[in-house]
Amino acid sequence: METDSPGNPKHHILPCFQPLEVSDCKVMKIGFSTFVLAGGRSGIATYIRELIRFLQLADTENRYELLMTKNDADLIPISNPHFSKRLFPSYTEQALLSIVWHNTALPALGKYDVVHIPTARRIPLLKKSKVVATVHDLAAFAIDGKYDPARMLFNRKLIPAMIRNADHVITVSESSRNDLIRYTRYPEEQISVIYPGINRDMFQPVEQQEARERLELLHGLEKPFIIYVSRLEHPGKNHIRLIKAFERFKLENDSAHQLILAGADWSGAEQIKQRAAESPVKDDILFPGYVSVKSLALLYSACDLMVFPSLFEGFGLPIIEALACGAPVICSNTSSMKEIAKDRIPTFDPMSSESIFQALESALAKGPAEQERAEGMAYAATFDWRTTAERVMSIYGSVC
Repeated sequence: METDSPGNPKHHILPCFQPLEVSDCKVMKIGFSTFVLAGGRSGIATYIRELIRFLQLADTENRYELLMTKNDADLIPISNPHFSKRLFPSYTEQALLSIVWHNTALPALGKYDVVHIPTARRIPLLKKSKVVATVHDLAAFAIDGKYDPARMLFNRKLIPAMIRNADHVITVSESSRNDLIRYTRYPEEQISVIYPGINRDMFQPVEQQEARERLELLHGLEKPFIIYVSRLEHPGKNHIRLIKAFERFKLENDSAHQLILAGADWSGAEQIKQRAAESPVKDDILFPGYVSVKSLALLYSACDLMVFPSLFEGFGLPIIEALACGAPVICSNTSSMKEIAKDRIPTFDPMSSESIFQALESALAKGPAEQERAEGMAYAATFDWRTTAERVMSIYGSVC
């Protein structure tokens, strides 16, 4: 079995799932569930929107029906006449009702050749169509207390059975593929690793001084800063250990740096903000909330360092986005982050605030290196949504 490294991301496709010419297959009717867009403020939402955007560019033969709630209908524009939307009441986006919908209403909609479910939590146990599912990660198996007890039970006991009901699983890293085999006993030959891409129109470098001037006008940022882009989730995203490491950096160095924790509030956000409020350097810890893609590219371009201390990731898009904007990056040495970083990005033990501190201090002392910056941007450019979409299309054809 051939496995491609992140440095040459051919996106692991098993031999029986090589890309097909669409014209060799009958025209397929494909249903695509988007019920976990949740307003567009998550990594899975980015995956859904970008994948559909590039499927519309790549597929001129098959017919797609996007299954959406009314609340999210405007989040995905239609640019291909072979794509249409089928809207449902907004209450169906609620987690429990959405699971019920996927097992009752979805099979009753009519026959699709393939239905794509882009998250493990909505894979139906009852189905009338072939199901391709994207499983981003199995974080609940890696992090005790990631969710409340009821959701932990659901993730550890029911989701493996749901995953096994899919006809083919796409996942976003070799790390997640290995977890699928280990925790769900899903057949190895029915798993394809296809790396996601990044929005290369938006994530481009802006000259640092220009980016800082624009951020000062837009957001009032005047000081040099370190940034972490992630939803505010405790304990999984590990903000509190980063805050401790930043405190030590500030107290041991004569530094004007601020720490920007950019992301929407999630489970445990109040604990993160409370710990920051108790910090002796609390005035230099900022919470701008959810940040638009346009401002995010400026933040990456202007920062002195992007630090990504998450305990566990299926992929970790901000790492690649930051590299694409020319930012220096350090990240955790666990799960897919180790896989994506390889030997290009300094890593640390996310369970140790001491390790985070050492990596942070070392990276800031070293400063930016133009060659490393150029290599990081070139590496980020290899993660291409067009390639991702083409390979996903090949999965649809093979499963059908």
